[in-house]
This record gives sequence, C-alpha cells and structure tokens, in this order.
Amino acid sequence: MPDTRSRMLTEAMRLFGELGYTATTISKIEGASGLSPGSGALYKHFRSKKDILSFGLRERIRKRDALTTLLRTEVPATDPRALLRAVARSGLERLAYERDVNRILVRDLAAFPELLEEFRTAEVARNHAALTQLLQAQATAHATPGVPDTDWSAVAAILQDALSHYWLMADIYGGVHPTGVTEDAYLDTLTDLALALVPAQLPKEES
Repeated sequence: MPDTRSRMLTEAMRLFGELGYTATTISKIEGASGLSPGSGALYKHFRSKKDILSFGLRERIRKRDALTTLLRTEVPATDPRALLRAVARSGLERLAYERDVNRILVRDLAAFPELLEEFRTAEVARNHAALTQLLQAQATAHATPGVPDTDWSAVAAILQDALSHYWLMADIYGGVHPTGVTEDAYLDTLTDLALALVPAQLPKEES
C-alpha cells in the first residue's frame, strides 16, 4: 500500500489534471488522500501546493518505460518500419500514462516558467534528442550512396508534434479522435509518412 506521501502525490496530480491547479485546494488533496480535509496534514510532507506540483512532475519525468528503452536503440533494425511504429505506439502510451501531466502542461504551467522549462528540457527536449539519434542511426545503416542527407531533428519534431496532437484531440473527445481515424490507422500512416521522407534510404517492405 502506498505511503501517505506517495498517495498525496498521486492524488494531487490527479486533481491538478482534472480540476486545474488553482481549483485544487490543500483540503481537497488531503481529503482525496484519506486524510482529514483542512487538517494541515499535507504540510508534514510538503511545504506548499507548488512544492507538491514540483515533486509530482519530477516523479513522472523520471519514469522509465517502453518508450525510453526503444529510444535507446542503437543497433540498426532489420525492419526500420516496425521499430518506428513501436516507438510511435509507445509514445502514445506514455502520453496516456501522463494524462494528468499533459493537462497541467497545457493549462497551468505557464504560470510557473521554471517548471515549464524543466519539463521542456527533461522530457520534451530529451525525447526529441533521443528520437533524432535513433532516426539518424537507422538511416545511416540503410543509407544509399548519393542520397541527400535528411534533417532528422526536424523529422523527430514533426513526429513528436503529430503524436501529441493526435493524443490531445482524442483525449478532449473522450478517447476517440474527432475525425474517427483509429489509433492503429494513424500509427500505420504516420510511420509510412516518416519513411517516405527518404524513400531511398530505408528499405521498402518486399511485396
């Protein structure tokens, strides 16, 4: 069973995501954590509401998952398409896991520029750099002589933004993208588009 501090972190992040930072009071966090609302018990573990937000964000950022493992892939894949699709799938899964954090990011973090910058460097920029390196490594391994270099940093940014926007729109509309395009169809097409940027560099599937 989670200890009181961990329970407070979990419930505070959930409430921040659902209600917004301003609407989430210390009393609400205490009550959701199984403590007496208004008792001040939260201050035994955290200095303030902002303090619990900071710890909650850092705890989520530190989490390692399938996406983290895939982005560290250095050995050239025999099937680059399968690798890129797995990365995209894991990206959506991480976004879903970080649902509360994503809502806080969009709605509340502008009021805390230092936390916004920390999230940018520790999460967004880190994953972008890792994805750029993965794309470069795979493309180099399968390169065709004479083919112009591709700006893989820009490709990585496009893929990141596309996944984030798809997830955000689906989340807004209750888990189903407003266009009706399914997750599998989206991932298949996004992967194909990424590979089509350099058709001569990565091998096509045999028909």
